Amino acid sequence: MVRPRKPEAERRSRTICVRVTTAEAAAIAERAADAGLTKGAYIRRRTLGQPIRTAAVHRLGARERVELYRIGVNLNQIARALNSGASAPTGTLEAVERVGELAAGLLTGEALDR
Repeated sequence: MVRPRKPEAERRSRTICVRVTTAEAAAIAERAADAGLTKGAYIRRRTLGQPIRTAAVHRLGARERVELYRIGVNLNQIARALNSGASAPTGTLEAVERVGELAAGLLTGEALDR
């Protein structure tokens, strides 16, 4: 089955050329690859203010993936216990918030030193 043609207003038929340095071209290519996009799609999203999500989990090493999995398992166990009526020990909320910060740091590659 053939994909239906887009209306004229939705077709990407215009080209905009821009000159960049070798370093700029490499940076654009790297950022586009990190986001899982083509260079054209990356530039289009950046210039139009659309969100760009990077596939951070793929950049994690095997050890970090295992740790992130273990964090998820522990959070699931806490949620199950609380949902079954168990009372939360003192400091549980703070610990869960801290785990969220650490997981976010893993996914963004930022170090969280506290």
